[in-house]
This record gives sequence, C-alpha cells and structure tokens, in this order.
Amino acid sequence: MTRMRRLLRSTLWVTASVIVVGLAVSAWLKFAPRRVPPGQPALVTIGADSLPAFKAAFNAADGEVRILAMLSPT
Repeated sequence: MTRMRRLLRSTLWVTASVIVVGLAVSAWLKFAPRRVPPGQPALVTIGADSLPAFKAAFNAADGEVRILAMLSPT
C-alpha cells in the first residue's frame, strides 16, 4: 500500500508542476513586453478604430513595394 501512495504522491507532484509551469509560460506569453529591432516601427493591432490610419499609411506608399501579411493562430 505504501508503494501505491508514493506513486500517487509523485504523480500529483508531477501533475502540479506541469500545471504551474504551463500557467507561468502562458502568463509570460500574454504579458511579456513585445520588442522590435531598432529602427523598425512598433507593432500595432489593426482594429475598426485604427483602420483609416492604416489605409492612409498603406496608400501613401504608392509606387513602393508593399506587403500585407495577416497572421492567425488558427
């Protein structure tokens, strides 16, 4: 019976450790500061309120190469 208890206890410790590490990594990915290389404009999220400014900046670069990349996690 003690062997079963030790196995259960170690399984619970491993499971708890994995959960704690997973929560820590998730928090880091969500709240960590985002940085870009020097000289590059800051990252922005395009939404309904910022779309006109994005459109104006995109159209202002007429005659230059423009790339629009839309990335989605799904």
